[in-house]
Amino acid sequence: MKFSDLFNAIKQGALVVTVNQRLARKLSAELDQAYLAEASQTWPAPLVLSFDGWLLSLWQRRFDTDEPLTAKRQGKTLLNPEQALQIWQRIISDSSAGTLLNVAATAKAANKARQLAIQWGIDAERETELSLDVESFQQWQAAYQAVLEKNNWIDRPQLLTVALQFIEQGQIDCPPQIVLAGFDVFTAQQKVLWELLANTGSEVVHYQPYTLTAKVQVLAAADMQQEAQLIAQWAREQLEADPTRRIGIILPELQTRRNELEHAFMKSFYPSLQYPLDLPLHKPYNVSLGLPLVSYPAVQQMLRVLGFFSQRLELLDLNKLLRSPFIAGGEAEWSQRGSLERQFRQRGFLNVSVRQLAKTLTVDEGDDNPCPQLAAALAEVLVLLQDKPSRATASEWLPFIRDLLGAIKVQGDRQLSSLEFQVFQAWDNLLRSFILLDEVSGRMSFAAAISLLRRLAHDRVFQPETPTTPIQIMGLMEAAGHTFDALWVAGLHDKCWPPVAQPEAFLPIKQQRQQGLLQASAQRQHQLASSQTEQWTRSAEQLVFSYPSAEAGTALAMSPLLQDYPLVDSSELLQRHYADVLAQRIDCSELEYLDDQQAPALKPNSLSRGGVGILQDQAACPFRAFVHRRLVATDMEQPEPGIDARLRGSLVHSALEAVWLLLKDQAALLAISLTDLQALVQQAVNEVVNQQSRFTPILQTSFAGLEQQRIRVLVLDFLELDRLREPFTVSATELRKTLSVGPLQINTIIDRVDVLADGSNAIIDYKTGAASLQSWFGERPEEPQLPLYGVFSGMDVQSISFAQLKKGECKYIGISNSTANFSILKDLLKVKGAEDDWVSQISSWQRINSRLANDFVAGDARVEPTRKACEYCDLSSVCRINEHEVEH
Repeated sequence: MKFSDLFNAIKQGALVVTVNQRLARKLSAELDQAYLAEASQTWPAPLVLSFDGWLLSLWQRRFDTDEPLTAKRQGKTLLNPEQALQIWQRIISDSSAGTLLNVAATAKAANKARQLAIQWGIDAERETELSLDVESFQQWQAAYQAVLEKNNWIDRPQLLTVALQFIEQGQIDCPPQIVLAGFDVFTAQQKVLWELLANTGSEVVHYQPYTLTAKVQVLAAADMQQEAQLIAQWAREQLEADPTRRIGIILPELQTRRNELEHAFMKSFYPSLQYPLDLPLHKPYNVSLGLPLVSYPAVQQMLRVLGFFSQRLELLDLNKLLRSPFIAGGEAEWSQRGSLERQFRQRGFLNVSVRQLAKTLTVDEGDDNPCPQLAAALAEVLVLLQDKPSRATASEWLPFIRDLLGAIKVQGDRQLSSLEFQVFQAWDNLLRSFILLDEVSGRMSFAAAISLLRRLAHDRVFQPETPTTPIQIMGLMEAAGHTFDALWVAGLHDKCWPPVAQPEAFLPIKQQRQQGLLQASAQRQHQLASSQTEQWTRSAEQLVFSYPSAEAGTALAMSPLLQDYPLVDSSELLQRHYADVLAQRIDCSELEYLDDQQAPALKPNSLSRGGVGILQDQAACPFRAFVHRRLVATDMEQPEPGIDARLRGSLVHSALEAVWLLLKDQAALLAISLTDLQALVQQAVNEVVNQQSRFTPILQTSFAGLEQQRIRVLVLDFLELDRLREPFTVSATELRKTLSVGPLQINTIIDRVDVLADGSNAIIDYKTGAASLQSWFGERPEEPQLPLYGVFSGMDVQSISFAQLKKGECKYIGISNSTANFSILKDLLKVKGAEDDWVSQISSWQRINSRLANDFVAGDARVEPTRKACEYCDLSSVCRINEHEVEH
């Protein structure tokens, strides 16, 4: 039957039954165009239904109602797929094997096995020996069937059985002619149906659109990536040559290669775009394969928000929640939201509750709220959560869920795109399915309800409606019944085509092969693949078969089904090479590269952020200094379980500052009794930890007591070291100074300044980690701060030292030009890499730090790291030094 015959049959009242919904939509549109071509003003809607849609319509028509899915018919209720899966999951979870299995995945497999068993007439009870998998399935299915019978339910796999009964009993008027479209294989049950319809007077015919004769070529690509690139470039050239051409791309493994192919099409059709989000709304190509509803950002956000209302959210998910457009003030307050996450990270939060977020956004009256819309929405949410029931049915949870999503304004504050609007519609349809689970799921907690919603969204495949496009990218099932002007079938390597036999584990393999299940036998797979390959040669005027020659280091060969067709090179298919599409687009042979490592200079004497870290970064790598200090771009803090090193260092600093503010000099330290000293230290530590606990959740727990004890011991150990020193007075702690280093003004905080017996100053820097003298020396010192203080502080500094504060390893690590008054420190002459005398060393440090400051101010931004600079750097993805090393 040709299309003209199909059109005439429709006019005579024929029913067209297609293998899938996609083909039904396509044929309906083509039939409408045929009516228009005849200048018809009106016409009856063509009766074109997918096979599953037709079965459902028979169920509804038999009882003269259009109530969907779960409406009761003479005591029977038709379950939707979600309800059936819930029953399977409960049965499998309650079975002895339930704890050993992925219940959700096993339920899907069991449901599929039941459908195949019914479709192909497979009955395991006819077998004398069964595998453990088949035995388990038989037990589950018996329990499943018992549940259906007890409640007068039927499921989708039983619809065809019921339809056969309707037809046999004459309860349904069958059309005079039924046209089958897109079917390559019929199940045993379908064969019975077509025979029964023929016996009752309906003429059953097949629509065969495959009347073309293709020019066939076979291309061997280097790998899957190159294959995708070649396909995209070929499709673009085909479209440019004739915008009216119908171009098809078919991949048997489209589900696993979808992202790779979409990326190749984006680069080929829009080479100047930097981000996928910049793609135009209406592209000339469309991927037919739907995605799980949960993969769409709006649905991810709604599930994330609902989860947030029942449990704490990890910081990464909190950032996604705050930065999403699908929330109150998502656009208007977008830039302010980043500072919220940084606050939580800086305060050591590993996760955040909805109440903590709301509290953070609470400001005093008269103060400006950085995120007023979010704050108002959270306040409304907290009111709703006060009335949250402990357990409820799905239909009882639904209005509560809708109220929460309405309060947080998940549609955001901007106009939705067409795709986003369709996603929200699909979400509403999902919620309608959710409320139908009352009969099979019972009462549940809010967290369980959200988990169930998430599972439903994961299982629901959503394919947005898009305008008709000239290029269609399809999988095998979606391509059934389609013809094209030009067709490329990709991925036909020997391990994929013919497909490998994959018998159903829950059904007897012997019966699967006897009944002719496609996936059960290598022979059946080969027959079908051979037939499909031949069919493709009649589906287009121009046909390209391709395969990757290798993937992930594994060699791949051409499918044996392609051996009779001629091989071609890509140069015979493409007018241009893919190598540099952007260069082709701007019509030049090669791109010009500019290596610019010079940033704009700073104004003289400008005060820059970062303190001593400016010179430390400049010494480690000029590019790091530019990004960190000029662009103010740094990695976000990564909170760790417990108390991190930075917080511990800060607490120890503050505790020692508090102690020395009370003692003031070594004489007081020597005079105080051990008991009084311990009490003084304990009080100082307690005050420091308590003050910090207001901003740090971890210090509001039992960790606080442990940390107080640890700091107390550490401070007492270090004070014991100070008792052994020569006399000194602590003249300053946490001393703030602005230093003029060359043209740069640097804000600094000096941990401690001691005045020694000879009147000279010793500058001390507390270190709770490892410390080394060598970090001060060389043209690019690792830690220039102490030398910087010694040279530019304006004080008579004769000693500089780290105070290493580590349990069991408390010590001073430094140098002195007055060792008689600070004998724990080393003499300069005994330090490797140092100058011969103090004056020369001070002059050297002055020269090095001034040069670093001058380079920074001048805009030196070279990617030139020291040997160790890259080990813990957060900018490798910015400077791309690893890529540079590979290229060179």
